[in-house]
Amino acid sequence: MWSPYADGHCTPPLPPSSGLILALCLVLTQLRVEGPGHLLTATMGQDVVLPCRLSPQRDARSLEVRWTWDDFSKTVHHYRDGEDLYEEQMGAYVGRTELARDGLSAGSLDLRIMGLRPSDDGLYFCTVEDADAYAETIVELEVSATGADPHLSLGGYEAGGVRVLCRSAGWYPLPQLLWRDARGQHLPSVSQTHSQDQEGLFEIEGAVIVTGSVEGPLSCVVRNNRLQQERESSLHIAAPFFHNAHPWKVALALVLVLLAVSIGLGVYLFRKQACPGLSSAPDGLAPSVPAVKVTLDPDTAHPGLLLSKDNSSVRRESEWQQVPDTLERFRYWWCVLGCEEFREGRHCWLVEVEGESLKYSWWAVGVARASVKRNGYFNRSPDEGIWAVESCYEHLKSLTSPPTYLSLSAVPTRIWVCLDCTQGQVSFINADNGVEIFTFTAVSFNGESIQPWFLLWTQGIQLSLGTSCPSPDTPQTPLLAPAGAAQE
Repeated sequence: MWSPYADGHCTPPLPPSSGLILALCLVLTQLRVEGPGHLLTATMGQDVVLPCRLSPQRDARSLEVRWTWDDFSKTVHHYRDGEDLYEEQMGAYVGRTELARDGLSAGSLDLRIMGLRPSDDGLYFCTVEDADAYAETIVELEVSATGADPHLSLGGYEAGGVRVLCRSAGWYPLPQLLWRDARGQHLPSVSQTHSQDQEGLFEIEGAVIVTGSVEGPLSCVVRNNRLQQERESSLHIAAPFFHNAHPWKVALALVLVLLAVSIGLGVYLFRKQACPGLSSAPDGLAPSVPAVKVTLDPDTAHPGLLLSKDNSSVRRESEWQQVPDTLERFRYWWCVLGCEEFREGRHCWLVEVEGESLKYSWWAVGVARASVKRNGYFNRSPDEGIWAVESCYEHLKSLTSPPTYLSLSAVPTRIWVCLDCTQGQVSFINADNGVEIFTFTAVSFNGESIQPWFLLWTQGIQLSLGTSCPSPDTPQTPLLAPAGAAQE
């Protein structure tokens, strides 16, 4: 079973210090646990069993067994000395977990979770230990829900056509909303929003402008990419509805579009000629937001991270660096901050993820308050002053509280991080196709300075800050198909 930690275990590695650590490593090999070896999928409301067993088989009744979620501080179920201990159990799991006692004597550590919720989605860690040994494995669970059939309605005349609205609720994770004409061709949405209810289910709403040139029925499709299931509803708009759509509005809209394109082209050419070695920020965050030059702050870098000489890239090393032990330096999470501090305005920078082991990597990019905690464990969430997206084991999630797993076909490796101090937003955009990945809205920075934030937990991976001028293929309208957004 793969482990996100570079040394093959699922616990944060200790700094090299003495021969005692070597002896400890030898002891850790005395226990071995195995998970299912594959992804588990389940539907909201169902019960699920998370498999975990000792190998080779042995009696586990005298061992300490702990199941945790997302990281090692969030206890799902705890068993020790023949008793279930609930003092540390997360409130969301109270009365919903059960360790299979009848299998303990045969080495089975299976955990049953009853009445699945969207918040149960994620990585679970099965750990077992006694006085002399310790072992662990990871079980990944994906929870899904298919929502209701889309509801279509007319929203009035707009831009020479008719505005059509589509709404559907009860989905997890965040679904994709698409428009199709009678020939199956996709039509672009003019707007798209979503929200999450108390149970964590998503409601999504989109709008499209339909003109008389669209023949036949119009279809709205809402799709759960995780389950490969979709719901579809259709609407046929009769020709008389288009008679009141004024032609002069179409002409005016066309003139405005051409004017905007001309201005945008001029700005792009000007910036391309004047580029001093920086990538142009995505034009979709108009008015044009110039990319800022971000450098990494070596005084904040975890000792296990190695920065390049120009402080433009970072990678994890097996041996800790000999660096001063300062209050600014991260000591638990393998993090580093950018030197730049922002209090106002809008700023974008490009982060590129490179390496041969991307499939088994764990990294995160975003922003953090200047006062973010440096020493000891802390949650990577807005509650602790961090707004970021994180990739672990080829799964991308936004570090909301709780985390929101994003339904993407592939994890991007070139990401624009865009900070809007004025509007209180932090956006992440796929730099290869211009599609929005996630946006934190209504963010409260509490008047503090905000700095770029990076986390790198696995070896063989490098985070680099983009430093090249835009190529002709750089997407010019990134906000085409939002994958996710959330209130803080």
